[in-house]
Amino acid sequence: MLCVVAAEAFWRDGLYATVRLVPDYKHRPVMPADTSVWRYLSLSPVMATIKTGQLRLTRVDGFKDPFEGSVPKAQFDQQTLLFIGAESRRHMMNSVAAHHPGMARSMPPDEDLWARTTRLRRGRTRSAHASCWSAGSECELLWRLYCADDGCQGRGVAVRTTLARLETSVAGHDLYVSPITYLPYHEAPPFRDEMDPLMHKRHGFAAERELRLLKFDQTQFNALIPKDASVPELSEHIYVDWVLRDVIDEIVISPYADPNYENLVRIAINATDPNLADRVTLSELNERRNPAHF
Repeated sequence: MLCVVAAEAFWRDGLYATVRLVPDYKHRPVMPADTSVWRYLSLSPVMATIKTGQLRLTRVDGFKDPFEGSVPKAQFDQQTLLFIGAESRRHMMNSVAAHHPGMARSMPPDEDLWARTTRLRRGRTRSAHASCWSAGSECELLWRLYCADDGCQGRGVAVRTTLARLETSVAGHDLYVSPITYLPYHEAPPFRDEMDPLMHKRHGFAAERELRLLKFDQTQFNALIPKDASVPELSEHIYVDWVLRDVIDEIVISPYADPNYENLVRIAINATDPNLADRVTLSELNERRNPAHF
């Protein structure tokens, strides 16, 4: 199923109209199109993005959260009951077949059902790449979590745009675009969609307010399904064409930037793309922009 969001031209009422077609994630949470979205980075990745005209996505199984791609406990318990029931029925039928020579016996699966399910769930994270953004207002916590230029925790830059502009910018790249849903995995109900494990995280990560751009390689995943599949791993990173100047509203310099670092950022951005110079601004949390009043 596709939703109307990415670019494809068609003829209607004597004119060419444009719709946008991207993968449809059925459980995407509602988020206003004008919501601000941020990506907190060190300066060097921002410069690389400007120079190459490409957005980098990272393979999901390389993220630090070991729960990526996992399911709630209730789903695992439900699955366990189903597998136990299936195995019990197989043994029962074979017991009956032992007394009826013409009755075929049910052979055990060539792979343990629990092991297969776990392997395929992990295979999904090996078949997906993502770029992670943060929705809402500027967040001091995320500066300190993702930026550390010059060995100073929190020092870096952030690019800011809106959900609508970001989604439009990747419309031709077959990416899922969705806010992450945060749940207490030990209490949450089972997931209902095969993409849910890649679009949910545990409640303790909710401060990230993540908006995820996800590229899922269905061909790679299909190749991983056979038990003895020997498939080369996808690259740790993939890149999609993406011109930063056409997407972002601001390049924000860290609240922990001293004047030297701020000057370094402004010079580097201006030298690489002068069209971005007037979009470079100092964080509203920086005391040199908004000093404290005691």
